[in-house]
Amino acid sequence: MKLLWYACCIAFTSLLLFSTTAAQTATAPSSGDGTSGNPYQIATLDNLYWITQNNTQWDKYYIQTADIDASSTSGWDSGNGFSPIGSNATSFTGSYDGNGYTISGLTISRSGTDYIGLFGFISDATVKNITLTGINYSGNSLVGGVVGFSTGFGLAVIQKCSATGTITSTASQSGGLIGKTQAGTTVSESFCNVTVSSTNGNYLGGFIGHNDQSSTITNCYSRGNVSSTNGNQVGGFAGVNQSATITNCYSTGSASGGGSFVGGLVGAVASSTVNNSFWDTEASGNGTSYAGTGKTTALMKTQSTFTDAGWDFTNIWEIVGSNYPRLQSNPDEALPVELVSFTASAKQHSVELLWKTVTEVNNYGFEIERTVISNQLSAISWSKAGFVEGNGTSNAPKEYSFRDRNVDAEKYSYRLKQIDRNGKFSYSHAVEITIAHTPKEFALEQNYPNPFNPSTVISYQLPVNSPVTMKVYDVIGREVATLVNEVKEAGSYSVTFDASKLSSGIYFARLQNGDKVQLKKMLMMK
Repeated sequence: MKLLWYACCIAFTSLLLFSTTAAQTATAPSSGDGTSGNPYQIATLDNLYWITQNNTQWDKYYIQTADIDASSTSGWDSGNGFSPIGSNATSFTGSYDGNGYTISGLTISRSGTDYIGLFGFISDATVKNITLTGINYSGNSLVGGVVGFSTGFGLAVIQKCSATGTITSTASQSGGLIGKTQAGTTVSESFCNVTVSSTNGNYLGGFIGHNDQSSTITNCYSRGNVSSTNGNQVGGFAGVNQSATITNCYSTGSASGGGSFVGGLVGAVASSTVNNSFWDTEASGNGTSYAGTGKTTALMKTQSTFTDAGWDFTNIWEIVGSNYPRLQSNPDEALPVELVSFTASAKQHSVELLWKTVTEVNNYGFEIERTVISNQLSAISWSKAGFVEGNGTSNAPKEYSFRDRNVDAEKYSYRLKQIDRNGKFSYSHAVEITIAHTPKEFALEQNYPNPFNPSTVISYQLPVNSPVTMKVYDVIGREVATLVNEVKEAGSYSVTFDASKLSSGIYFARLQNGDKVQLKKMLMMK
């Protein structure tokens, strides 16, 4: 019996090992020899894995020839996921042409490791035409959607690349597309919509964490939010631009940090140049930046804002409908739905999600995904919380809502997975929410930021379901805005006050609930 049991254990263990390795098969490309004239053709995930396992081939030429579903990487290497191409020990020095095809669902979960990305470390290399959707990365420092770290004496090129998804870093120098560039790296015509977050990290950016040493970034943009709970040098586009140049770029996502040097476009600058670049002050909620020019959402969607600054709308940029600018050579068409807002509100023992679209093309619907946020940094694991049917094709504004009543943790992050009728999908930015405990008293919080320009957020609490009004008055008592006038459930709320059409000065927020009234003094400085 013991021998039979032992034999069964061996058989089961062998089967388990076979199943694990079978999911990670390194298959050499069937075509190409790795030269510039005949590059290796990458058609499958097994081909991509082959590159990671053969660092002697990291000086070769590659071209992608099909879309690659990389969602199975979440179970690779005991949960560590995909192994980046290139490291500080052996950098990638060759060329990879994504050829416009997509790599979707790539997962890297290595929170204690530096140099994280599809390419961890490149030197004098070229990566171009790469499209990553739904990435899910966690790493230590130098984390980027496409490239973690790039160096090269004017020979490193990152061109026409894009990424969407989520990045969590333990330390510093991380961005939605690139962690850090140096030594004359050239980046052009690329974009990302990646949520970048860290607990203690510095040098974090929606597009790049650290642009350094004569590197140049031209004609690029970022739409993802970036945050560091306790860190500094955080920017909607770049955390730090140091001895480097950023030209004709923009960002729309928010930037938040626990210390100094936080900006709508750039967190900090040092001996650098930022030319003709902008950030959306309304969508981001950031009124200041250490470089760049802040514009309202309406102006960010107006072509003259950019042509007046010398942007090329003949060969490089275009605006389609009432949208932000996009790149002609690398258009952001993964999401056929123009999502103009996505918010989360904490209710009593539930979360309410609201989102709006202004146009939709073949929209099957939205899967609502969520993940628990804890104080301990770990790999993000998204799960499906529900589904809301879309409106197919429409040129009229549409509003959607979803109430998540199955909440038992303290804090969550939510995102939308928008699905086309042909099965393609893309992710929205993520929103974070702390589950509401019923407030004990009626309260109006001080607005933040204060002073502000041109918008600020005002928070308040209601202990019971009741009608509530919030109005804003100028210093002589004239009403200038009504922000809330409806019955609200007991809970905590936030509302944005946009003063872009008002003059600088002192204003008062007045919250009334029955016979209870509270006032807060606010200062707007243009």
